[in-house]
Amino acid sequence: MSATIWGFLNIVSLTADAAVVSKNAIKGSLFGIQNDKTGKPTWLVGGVFRVDNVKTTPIFNATFYMMKLDGTATHTHTVSNFKLIGNPNVNGNSTTFNGTSTITMMNSPVNNVPTSIKLFDDSAVRIWFDPSTTNNHFGNTPIYGTQHVIRVEKTQYCK
Repeated sequence: MSATIWGFLNIVSLTADAAVVSKNAIKGSLFGIQNDKTGKPTWLVGGVFRVDNVKTTPIFNATFYMMKLDGTATHTHTVSNFKLIGNPNVNGNSTTFNGTSTITMMNSPVNNVPTSIKLFDDSAVRIWFDPSTTNNHFGNTPIYGTQHVIRVEKTQYCK
């Protein structure tokens, strides 16, 4: 299993007859194993995301930790300033939003990163960032997640 951060924001259709996502705000967990430039699993990713104004103009924010598979080289990234390009694409139980976002990197933020976010039903999310704009930092696979945050649902485990 591997996952890379790519920028597809799948949220909800802006047309009344094609809405897949029933909520106006979605939050969830992100996780994955990202590949290096050669396709070898190298990085663990774990974090959270939130999408507001799902049914109108989506606002997507995320933050996640990255670390080598051996636990070294720990660092964080933040995704913000998502700007929708065109209309959402609804296909079956999924909705995809394409646009650009800003991602914090080691030296400075990278602006206008092509981003795709896809929401599947009311359960899963896939995020893809164009690797050419981040020097392949997130590898060649999307980052996946759930549309749930266990901290909210099972607070007894997070005390």
